Amino acid sequence: MSLIDWFANLFVKEAKHYVYAPVTSEVEKIVFQEGQHYFRLRLAEMFLKDDRKLFRKVVPVVSSLVSLQFGSIAAQALPNVAGPLALNLSESSLGKGVQLNYSLTNLVPYRGGTVSVSAALMSYVSKDYFPAFLSLANNVAGLLTIGQLSATLKVVDSAVGALQDLLDSDDKDIRLVYHNEYAGSDNLGGVSLTSGYFAVIAADAGKFNPAKLFVKNSQLCFGDDLASSQPLTGYDYMLFSVEAALYRDDFRYFTEYNSLLYTAIEKGMTDKAEGDAVIRAGMLAVFKSDDLTYVDKTRVAAALKAEYEERLSLQGQLKGLSGTDGDWLSDRVLAIDPHGVWQQIEPLVADKLDDAVLSGRILGMIAQGKIT
Repeated sequence: MSLIDWFANLFVKEAKHYVYAPVTSEVEKIVFQEGQHYFRLRLAEMFLKDDRKLFRKVVPVVSSLVSLQFGSIAAQALPNVAGPLALNLSESSLGKGVQLNYSLTNLVPYRGGTVSVSAALMSYVSKDYFPAFLSLANNVAGLLTIGQLSATLKVVDSAVGALQDLLDSDDKDIRLVYHNEYAGSDNLGGVSLTSGYFAVIAADAGKFNPAKLFVKNSQLCFGDDLASSQPLTGYDYMLFSVEAALYRDDFRYFTEYNSLLYTAIEKGMTDKAEGDAVIRAGMLAVFKSDDLTYVDKTRVAAALKAEYEERLSLQGQLKGLSGTDGDWLSDRVLAIDPHGVWQQIEPLVADKLDDAVLSGRILGMIAQGKIT
């Protein structure tokens, strides 16, 4: 049985008419646009109403599965598992302290289509082997939440296998399940994917007022207003956050881009033509990337070219400054405005050009200095 089937069967067997509600917070509500935004799902908080009493005997776990389009893969399934034992806490520490904001996906370009989210809050009986097994499952799945997703997809099968072993265990109590699919837009009869928080609460929907829910410091609170609200207790619940981002700030650490940039600089210091050829190859690699949005591909390509040119023009001034010269240059690269870049390339994207034509035209605009 696949993970998707497992969640589907679980939902049929276990789902009740519980509370699902978007939650008021200070997060700006953004409707995701294909090619413009990145998507990331976090488990902001999970709570078992009897957690302190049970933690010495059971372990809380949230298992999730997010399905979305990634590159040419129409429905890439990204599994994950979150829980206190991911932090390598001892049994005596469970139920103490605050554990917030587990990343359930990487920062993934939103390609449109259907995004589905499934999650289950469970409590597992703690046995001698279980902490090590859960930690291993989390570590494997956690590889999908860092760096370049395209470079880490090879662990998906291992993550699926580890999670299926975990989910097939009989030593669990299913507390709460959730599934939702986002596609299209609300005003056309679809379900828009938007940024912000939402909560799933094991409470009778007819007796619970979701208008009194608020988020403060990534925690679910209940009260008459934000200022007076207090952390919600007495219910099992999961609080999720959906992040929308216009650009990635870690692209310089993508192995391929970083390698090509510094190869271009090295060659360009002795032969500008050779360096220019390498940096053009780096820019083309950016436009072929599945890890970046249309908008960010343009910004990253322009940023790599800008750093290459600045490094060469300042090579004389930077002699002897090894180890200190990079910081302010990096800041300038990251400061390239994604909103401004989007305004410059929006007419091209609106024409629905294929990737090859679009990349060629954008590279031409960068070479002519029309995109900065």
